[in-house]
Amino acid sequence: MLTLHDLVAVPDFGLTLVSGDGGAEVEQVLVPADPDAEWGGTPMERALVVADPGRIGRPDRLARALAGGGAAGLVLAGTGTGTGPVTDPGTRVDPGIDPGTDPGFLPGTAGPSDEQPAATAETAVAAAVASAVAAAGVPVLAGPHPVAAWRELAPRVSALGADAVRRGHARLAGLLDRLPVPGADERSTVRKLAGYLAEALDARVLVHADGEVLAAEPASAAAALAPLLGTPPGSRQPTAAGDFAQTVMLAPAGDAMLVVATAEPAPDRVLVAYTAKALRLAVAGLRERRVNGAVGDALRGVRLSAFQLFMTGHAVAAQRVVAGIEGSLMDSDTARVFILDCARAARDTVLAEAEHTLAEQALAIRCPAYRRHLIFLAPHRTSARAEEGLHRLMDTFADARVLLGGSLAHPLDDVPDAYGEALDCLTRAGRNPDRIAMATRSTGIVDVLAPDAALAWATHLLRPVLAMPRGGGQILETTAMAVEFEMSATARVIGVHRNTVTRRVRQVFDAVGLDQDAILDRVVLSLAAQIVARYGSADRGGRDADAGTVPDLHTLLSEPALRAWAEKVLRPLADDRRDLLRTVREWVRHGCRYEPAAASLGIAAKTVRSRIRAAEPLLERDLIGELPLVPGESEHRLASVRPLAVALYATTGPGIPRPPLPGGWA
Repeated sequence: MLTLHDLVAVPDFGLTLVSGDGGAEVEQVLVPADPDAEWGGTPMERALVVADPGRIGRPDRLARALAGGGAAGLVLAGTGTGTGPVTDPGTRVDPGIDPGTDPGFLPGTAGPSDEQPAATAETAVAAAVASAVAAAGVPVLAGPHPVAAWRELAPRVSALGADAVRRGHARLAGLLDRLPVPGADERSTVRKLAGYLAEALDARVLVHADGEVLAAEPASAAAALAPLLGTPPGSRQPTAAGDFAQTVMLAPAGDAMLVVATAEPAPDRVLVAYTAKALRLAVAGLRERRVNGAVGDALRGVRLSAFQLFMTGHAVAAQRVVAGIEGSLMDSDTARVFILDCARAARDTVLAEAEHTLAEQALAIRCPAYRRHLIFLAPHRTSARAEEGLHRLMDTFADARVLLGGSLAHPLDDVPDAYGEALDCLTRAGRNPDRIAMATRSTGIVDVLAPDAALAWATHLLRPVLAMPRGGGQILETTAMAVEFEMSATARVIGVHRNTVTRRVRQVFDAVGLDQDAILDRVVLSLAAQIVARYGSADRGGRDADAGTVPDLHTLLSEPALRAWAEKVLRPLADDRRDLLRTVREWVRHGCRYEPAAASLGIAAKTVRSRIRAAEPLLERDLIGELPLVPGESEHRLASVRPLAVALYATTGPGIPRPPLPGGWA
């Protein structure tokens, strides 16, 4: 809109602001024939009234009419020179002024003089009019042009007003394109709004909230305008650079402010006001997002803590933790674990959608070990619905090539087994058209071993650990997870320092006399740990087995039932024409190392690796996992190597070297 400041800036008008707010808006110019006449129904709102002070006989009545009608201001025609202020520097219009004793009110009357009686009289009249109008709160201007000239200038003011309206509409249209929209990044919106305001008004703009700069245009405005943050809202302050700055409050508490500094004393107030409204929405949205984000992060932290308790065998404590945030969700005896690999999708985006989709069906956890993984722990009663929801999530993020693996239902004390099962399925999911793999009920090694013999062997091997005075069982559980998932991943999943996991693993391997760096030694230890986890550490009568009744591993793996199971496991390789079985046998026999296996077979190490990869889909197992989290850790999937090594040992005939499993015959 056109303001008094805009008119003062036009040299042809020669106007000077005597008193009042120069930011008052002007829509029209009125030049009354009789300033003292009754105004009746004449519309005066935002009108600039021009009058010869010598023709105003009743200043008080005129002042009341202007104030009551909402006039933009009064121009005292023929009183200003157009070259300077109407009053002397520092002079204010005082409603109680006596024009007869202060003849220096208008230009050319610096003081009483006998040589200027006419000028003094005219000045006194003008001063009386200005004083009355200013006292009514109406801005007063002075200008050299007589009333007759203003009748010709009035159309120019109207044209300027129309131009100002068009510019204002264009600015508001540009502002509309930058208004905050649902789901937009509020910080980006604040920067866009501040940048647009600075460009439209050729201004310096600062947006400050909660003790930080949200936007500064240009960047130097942050330091230049910071001292003005404490000024009262709405006030206009001169800056060190000679600009005029105003502050706008963006929050009721006053802890969010907009500062705009322009060369003009009164920039486009409508644009500033509407930009401030948009900024209020953006700042409020940013604050709400911060609060929700803090609450969400806290809840996710609690869910992770509960999952880590489940992973370390503290199911009851974990249920209590979950009850505080999810009610009776985990009031169950069994649960399933699902793992989602977010692939090319942003994990937090997938997590937010998953939390909405799976509300009251599963615990959603950011995997602390693998940055692309999300873990979902679903109680048995809601696991079917949780799986359906995850399938819908897969459709939503199909373009990102996400993967999903899921376990069978396991007792809550066996959540680590469920996690390992889901992780194994996830590694196979990439080979399926729908990129989903769910565990199926299949017979494993422990299922076919004779329970009493298996327990006697496992208890005998692990007795040095199980007999530890404190925490032997927990140390064994940590070690079993570490050889299954690698130490760095285990440390993150259970929430302890990696050095603690490393120390526990070394302590267990040293106690039982195995080499933690040899993959076949890890196979034997993990097999023993699985047997103890299934049956306990003592025999059915509550006593350790006598040393004479303990079988060695060779005897244990030579049972007919185990051999039949092993032949079934290896049949897909035996039926293949690429000599995969012999390659896999040599690879495992040499501790899953490529160079020694290649030398034994007389082929290139690269060929050995490609044949192992070719064997994976036939065995429906991933023998070579992702790159390790820490250099030096194994890249092999122990959950897949373990049954393969046992099956190869059980089916190796005379004259063929067996995999050197500790406790068996090499």
